[in-house]
Amino acid sequence: MDLVLAVETSLAGAFVGLSLGLTGGGGALLAVPLLVFGLGIHPRQAVSISLAAVGAMAAVGAVQRLARQQVEIGTALIFAAGGLLGAPVGTWIARQMPENVLLWLFALLM
Repeated sequence: MDLVLAVETSLAGAFVGLSLGLTGGGGALLAVPLLVFGLGIHPRQAVSISLAAVGAMAAVGAVQRLARQQVEIGTALIFAAGGLLGAPVGTWIARQMPENVLLWLFALLM
């Protein structure tokens, strides 16, 4: 990766991290378009990169909030269980769609 791309990628990541820090969510809504349209990354790769990066940032935030006892653990576990059940279904559905349809659906979701 050349220096300019590394700087652009770092700035995009900082922007997504800032949004996560301010709002506690929405990172993927910003990360995927930044990766696809800002950095020219293939859409399916952008989704995977976004999942890994936003997941890591969210984990750091969750640990910090847990340390301050600002998490309702029961609610978080129930919410996570629903997500764990829904994610494989969403992944399967996404694999069945052409990328341009997937990007349009993502834009509608935003």
